[in-house]
Amino acid sequence: MDAKRMVVEIRIDYHRCTSCKKCIEACAFGVLEWFDEHLMVANPSNCPACLACKKNCPADAIEVKEK
Repeated sequence: MDAKRMVVEIRIDYHRCTSCKKCIEACAFGVLEWFDEHLMVANPSNCPACLACKKNCPADAIEVKEK
């Protein structure tokens, strides 16, 4: 693992989320998953902060912040 890996916080605005799942499809690291009718951050430690999820969210419902 890269020693300089950034620690991030991923926030989902469930009021804006349209359940399109484009963020899950865009994430190559398995960070986001669909569970019980909702998007969830399942594996936050896998996030490389590439912002693919945020860039592919048409509702702008995802925020990725460095901790």
